[in-house]
Amino acid sequence: MIANTLPLITWRWLKVNDSIIELPEVKDQVHNIVAEEGDNISTLFDINELSSENKARHTKINIEAKKGSNVDLYYVARCTDEEKALTDIVADVAEDACVNFIQVEAGAHQAITNYTANLNGKKSQTNVESVYFVNKDKKLDINYIINHIGEETNSNLLINGALKDQAKKAFRGTIDFKRGSKLSKGAEEEYATLLDEGVRNIAVPVLLCQEDDVEGLHAASAGKIDQDILFYIMSRGLDIDSAKKMIVETKLAPTIHKLPNKELSESVWKHIEERI
Repeated sequence: MIANTLPLITWRWLKVNDSIIELPEVKDQVHNIVAEEGDNISTLFDINELSSENKARHTKINIEAKKGSNVDLYYVARCTDEEKALTDIVADVAEDACVNFIQVEAGAHQAITNYTANLNGKKSQTNVESVYFVNKDKKLDINYIINHIGEETNSNLLINGALKDQAKKAFRGTIDFKRGSKLSKGAEEEYATLLDEGVRNIAVPVLLCQEDDVEGLHAASAGKIDQDILFYIMSRGLDIDSAKKMIVETKLAPTIHKLPNKELSESVWKHIEERI
């Protein structure tokens, strides 16, 4: 199955246009979230166990945020090492409405997540904060597509993560200013911490524009832990593993602490900490 296709295809040899997942036959889990005019809705998906006997799941989440509504979507995935997971999220956002997406990816042997936001109405917006931790030989593929359609729309994407062992991660982030989206703003940032030499990190931030009067920013960076910082922390009495955990925590904690309750935040961090 082909997933996470870029809206604008680039050279095939770069191998970033899409992702392939061999998913066994599994029943789709479909969830529909409708926020009526002026509503304020908060929804949590905490996926921490296998969804089927064949160790696979396909989750679809459809969001309709009507005029002046607010939707907070929390999505936490910390499944077993054997599972394959495909997640598709589509948000249609009306005038003056907002969809906030908080995502934690810390499980599954192969995980593919797509989030598409259609900012249809004037002054509609979406904010994405995502963190990930990938270890062993796991693969993570995340794809965000923000379609600025209405006037004065706004989007912000902030992604932080860490890779260890022989892990592989691909990030695609597309901000697309459609014709008619004047005075809109979009920004995306992705930062990856590489804990081992054997990891593979791919980042593809994309800006597409059919409108003149808009503002778009994008950035992506990846690097090893700064050795001076590591030495400084170790000079305070911590061993190297504890020092690395502290550094990774500073990257991921701000988003994890935004989960809807303290117990869940602590449980998620413990799940990640044990694997660093």
